[in-house]
Amino acid sequence: MIADCRSCSSQVGAAVWNSTWILLVSIGSHACADDALDEAAYVRVNQVGYLDDDTKVAIAFSHQPIEGKFALVDQATGNTVYTGELAPSSSPGWGTFPHYYRLDFSEVKTPGRYFLRIEQSGETSSAFRIGSDAYGAYQSDLLVFMRQQRCGYNPFLDMECHQHDGRTAYGPRPDSSIIDVAGGWHDAGDQLKYLITSSNATARMLLAYELEPEKFGNVVDELGRPSPNGIPDVLDEAKWGLDWMHKMHPRPEELYHQVADDRDHTGWKWPNQDKSDYGWGPNSYRVVYFADGKPQGLAKHKSKATGVANLAGRYAAAMAQAARIWKEDLRDDEYAAKCLQAAVEVYRLGKAAEGFQQGNSYGSPYRYSEDTWADDMEWGAAELYRATGDESYLDDARRYAELIGSTSWLPHETAGHYQYYPFVNVGHFALYPHVDKEFQAKLASYYRVGIEAAIARGRRNSFEIGVPFIWCSNNLAVALITQIILYEEMTEDRRYHDFMLAQRDWLLGRNPWGTSMFTGIPRDGEYPEDVHTSVWHLTRKMVPGGLVDGPVYTSVYENLKGLHLTEDDEFAGFQNSHVVYHDDIGDYSTNEPTMDGTAGAILMMGHFGAADPMAPPLKRGKSREPEWTLDEGGIVRGRRDRKELALVFTADIHGEGTAPILDTLKSRGVKASFFVTGEYLALPQHEPLLRRMVAEGHYLGPHSHGHLLYSPWKDRGQSLVTEQKFKADLRRNLSELRKYGACDVKPVFFIPPYEWYNAQHVEWAQDLDCVLFNYTPGSGSHRDWAPEGHQAFRPSKKILSDILACEGREPDGLNGHLLLLHLGSERQDKMHKLLGTLVDELRRRGYEFRRVDALLNR
Repeated sequence: MIADCRSCSSQVGAAVWNSTWILLVSIGSHACADDALDEAAYVRVNQVGYLDDDTKVAIAFSHQPIEGKFALVDQATGNTVYTGELAPSSSPGWGTFPHYYRLDFSEVKTPGRYFLRIEQSGETSSAFRIGSDAYGAYQSDLLVFMRQQRCGYNPFLDMECHQHDGRTAYGPRPDSSIIDVAGGWHDAGDQLKYLITSSNATARMLLAYELEPEKFGNVVDELGRPSPNGIPDVLDEAKWGLDWMHKMHPRPEELYHQVADDRDHTGWKWPNQDKSDYGWGPNSYRVVYFADGKPQGLAKHKSKATGVANLAGRYAAAMAQAARIWKEDLRDDEYAAKCLQAAVEVYRLGKAAEGFQQGNSYGSPYRYSEDTWADDMEWGAAELYRATGDESYLDDARRYAELIGSTSWLPHETAGHYQYYPFVNVGHFALYPHVDKEFQAKLASYYRVGIEAAIARGRRNSFEIGVPFIWCSNNLAVALITQIILYEEMTEDRRYHDFMLAQRDWLLGRNPWGTSMFTGIPRDGEYPEDVHTSVWHLTRKMVPGGLVDGPVYTSVYENLKGLHLTEDDEFAGFQNSHVVYHDDIGDYSTNEPTMDGTAGAILMMGHFGAADPMAPPLKRGKSREPEWTLDEGGIVRGRRDRKELALVFTADIHGEGTAPILDTLKSRGVKASFFVTGEYLALPQHEPLLRRMVAEGHYLGPHSHGHLLYSPWKDRGQSLVTEQKFKADLRRNLSELRKYGACDVKPVFFIPPYEWYNAQHVEWAQDLDCVLFNYTPGSGSHRDWAPEGHQAFRPSKKILSDILACEGREPDGLNGHLLLLHLGSERQDKMHKLLGTLVDELRRRGYEFRRVDALLNR
């Protein structure tokens, strides 16, 4: 690497980023050398796919006019499921190709995998999915890339690196003082570490978690190794950043902002064999720059710093968010207090030195040239107000909000590198819930000014892309998407939704090159492979989830030092004289994955993604869904705002009703949940029934192995079993169930024996990745176990009428109910004979039946 792979000086920026959008939409003069290319048409789609209700528009382009219709084809059957007209685009084209068409298939909502075909010529698009699960859990792939970027201990490479970081420059300590700042993330393909980008990456991951908590799984531990630890992986990754940020603020009056500089760029290298030399020998200490708010640079190139408020505001925002999450969700009061103290201290440093700290360079003029700061202080103040209730923070946030207003990159065609970082002002969103209606309207208007400037730019090209192609244009596209997501969250105004989808679709393949801008996404699609990183160069292993810098103006590309293509350009036929993108390791301007860009995109992927089946069951200390009802920490009811319920069947030694129950469910297309003990599993006649449960799509889970009574009936707070016995019993139950293909997705839902437990048992179950739940009280359905002559006995018809009476009596009916019945009993009056009547009547009343994992949003 010859220069800092992403940085660029503001002087160079002023010279080479003076391309305007009107150039971008001019018709290119060069023709394709290949005659087939001249004759062909190309269809560009979002390769990942579309949610059911998305506006779904593909783009086709060609050198020759196309007429007629297009078809949407089911990939599995080859059948055409929809035909539509090729609608010529009313926007200008994209240089090389003069003819552009819109292919709108928005009315198709049926889940499936499809491709588009142009009827006139037969050209087809990439395959894609339509459905609520189209985006799966790709947000987890982005976390894989973040783990690849870890410094200190790197779980992808399984090595420790840069353990000597570092020795200080500037600041209150004598130059070259040793300070421990090991950890954090390598910034991109290089191995520098910046508080400028890392503070934003950390805060944005915490924001993604707070807005989309159920979207994040738990497959690794805090070191990134494949060992679930009960904490969402996005929080493990954010904590990696938080821990490093704490090191960068070792004392109340100290804040450091950068580790290493462009002396890093000594070619491809293993991070634990760093050849760079900062005066203490190769692979040794690296310089650590103190944030003093003044121009810095150890050689001739100096930054233009004026203060530290940009760093301080973002730092405070991340730490205040962390204080809230670790206290409320993870119940770690000690770490929460540490984060809140750091937030208060560093925010104070920002108020004392309003202005911006920029990145430092050594031998080259390239650096991060951020020159905004009020947006960051607004964000920090708003988060501190939420964390502390101190009105002075709210006053500050309002002042900073009006100071920054709508300032952003959005109206501009040119900008210095990272000039308007972090590209979206989250402060307006964070402040919005805490101010009156009039001020809320002002905050929303600030977002609208920027969005509408991007829309105006998007009207000038057929792809509707609304960003200028300065360096890191993909980061800008993610920021624009994020701003619209936050605007919709604030206002419930969806006027910009289709425009947002166009930006998303651009990033995932609806662009001239037909490529996703994320490594490995989608797995069977076109995506960046030959990326500008040492990991790729040295290992040739593709790491999924990395967002590359993205297309740039040709004028930018041609004026950067050290760029070269190592192979023939596979996209040569789709380049034009104004904008280029190369999937080539030699092009660090377009094809280098970035840590902060990837972190910023996690919210976008989570927003469109499905709930992750590996998500931990609950936030520690409270439910992820405030609508859930808990008893002793166990879930006893799902959401009350949806007409959904779960049929839950348990069994120990009696199972005579299993086959007729399965028959009834199958005849009505209902999925239920079955929970059985080791006694039930041991009976040979139950084996085919267990296999049938799994084969027919029902949930099969544990009810304990030995059907133990966990607590005395009259003293629930005591435990009749030890933790060791509880866990050994449950593990055995799980082990036997897994022989049937059950319980292989975490978390596992678990209903305790005798439906009796206490809070301690909930925690023990959670240690085994099990969510303890119980039936919803009130309907009396569980009484179907009691035999004739028992004081709890109720005739089956009475149980049925009581269930339906409860539905009519309760304000929320049976919404969210976990309706418990049994697979068998000693009684002669069998409740399962009335199951069909119950299902039919509840359906008539508008209820939908869900498996337990679906009802509880897993």
